[in-house]
Amino acid sequence: MIAAILLLVAMANPSTRPHYGSTARILLQHKINSLDPLLESDYPGDRDKLTQLVFETLTEIDAQGHLRPALASSWQQEAGQRIWQFQLRLASFQDGTVVTSATVAASLRSASLDWKINVLNRQAFTIESPVPSPHLPELLSLPKFAIVKRLPDATLIGTGPYKVTQWQPGEHALFAANDDYWGGRPYPDAIEVQMAASLREHLLERNLGRDHAAQLGIDQLRTLEQTTQNVAVSRPAELLVILFLPDRGNRKAVDPRIREAIADAINRSAISNTLLQKKATSATALLPQWLTGYEFLFADKMNPEQAHKLRTAVGTVAPVTLAYDFSDPVSKMVAERIAVDAHEAGIVVQPFGDTHVNTKSGRKSSTADAVLLKLPLRSLDPSAALAGIADDLDLSPDLSSAILSAGRPDDLFVAERKTLEDSRVIPVAHVSQALWLSSAVHNWQQLANGDWNLDQVWVEGK
Repeated sequence: MIAAILLLVAMANPSTRPHYGSTARILLQHKINSLDPLLESDYPGDRDKLTQLVFETLTEIDAQGHLRPALASSWQQEAGQRIWQFQLRLASFQDGTVVTSATVAASLRSASLDWKINVLNRQAFTIESPVPSPHLPELLSLPKFAIVKRLPDATLIGTGPYKVTQWQPGEHALFAANDDYWGGRPYPDAIEVQMAASLREHLLERNLGRDHAAQLGIDQLRTLEQTTQNVAVSRPAELLVILFLPDRGNRKAVDPRIREAIADAINRSAISNTLLQKKATSATALLPQWLTGYEFLFADKMNPEQAHKLRTAVGTVAPVTLAYDFSDPVSKMVAERIAVDAHEAGIVVQPFGDTHVNTKSGRKSSTADAVLLKLPLRSLDPSAALAGIADDLDLSPDLSSAILSAGRPDDLFVAERKTLEDSRVIPVAHVSQALWLSSAVHNWQQLANGDWNLDQVWVEGK
C-alpha cells in the first residue's frame, strides 16, 4: 500500500525525479584560460572545478574526507612507505582508447619529476617516492595529478564524465556528456560555462532566469541573503595569506623583524568579522581548525605594542609594497586593512593591484615586496591539502619533504609550524565560498571546501 502511494506521488510530480537531458548553465567569476592541470592559473580553484569535468585522478577524497578509488581500483604499500603499487580499473579515454599503465605513467611523470614510476603490466604500476610517503594515495587525489592523455597537436584528452566541445579561453566553454563514461552517463546533456560574468548584470537584465548556478563573491553575498534566493555557503576554506618575496636583483628581502611586526599588527578578527561579514575566520595556520583540529594551537599573535617595538628596533624602514589581485574586491579590501593595521605600528605598507600574483611566474616578475594570495583548499584530506598549499607557496624542498613524509597529525602540525616560524608566510583569514543555485537545479553538492560534486546533478526543463 505504501509503495503504491509513493508511486502515485512520483507520477504526479515527474519534475522531482532525476532525468536525462537539458543543459546546466554556470556563471564563473573569473577568466580561465586553460584546462591543463599542469599550467599555472590565476584562479586555480575555479580552474579545478572545470578540469574535474574532463579529467580524473587515480584516487579521490569524498565529502567526508575519506579516501576512495577513482581510476585506480586498489593500491598497496611496500616496506618503508616509499613504494606504492596501484591497480587500474577498466576505463577509456574520451577518444575511445583504453587507459593503461603506460599512459598513466606518462601523465604522472609530467606532474612529478621526483617519482620513479615502473610499469608492471597493462593495468598495474608502482610509484617510488624519494622520501617515505604514507599518504601518497591521498596526494594523488590533487588536481595536478589528474590523468591526461596529451596528443602531439597539444590536444588534451581525459576520462571524465564530460568532454570539451567548445572552448573560448577566458570567455565561454561547453562540455558535452560522455556517453561511454565508466561511472555512468551524467544526467545533463551538457554543461555550459560563462566566465568573468557580472552577477549584477544578470540580476538586473534577466534575474538569473536562464542560469542554474552562479559564483558569488563575499562582497555580493549580503544582497542575495536578504532575499528568498537559494545560496550555498561553504565552510571557511580559501586561504588569504601574505607571502614575502625573496631577494631579487638589487632589492633586498624585507627584514624578518618587520615581517614579524606586520604579523603582530594584523587585526584578523576585524578582517573576518567586519570586513568579510562573518563569512571568514581568523587564520593563524595554513589549514583551518575544522579540517585539522589543531589550528587553535597557533595563537593569534595580535600585539600592536610588540609590533611597534620590533619596528623601532630596526631603525629606518622603507615602505613595504604589497601586491594583490587587481580583479578581486575582497583581496583589495583586506590589503588596505592590513596597511591600516601596519600604520598603527609605524610601518608603511603600500598596497596595489597587480596581475598574476597567484602564479609563481607572476611573482617572480613582480616588483612588490610581498603579495596577498588567495589560495584554494584543494582537498578535504589534511595531508593532501597542506601539500597543495605548499606547492602554491613554492616552499623550500625541505619543507615540502616534511609534509610528504608526515604520517600523523602531529607531523603535519610540526611541518606547518616550521613553515610559519620566520614570518615569511603570514596567514590572515580562511574565507567561505558562496554559490547561487536556481530552484531548477537538483542534487548539486557544494563540499565543505567549496568544491563541487556534480555526480548526481540534474536540471529541470528543456
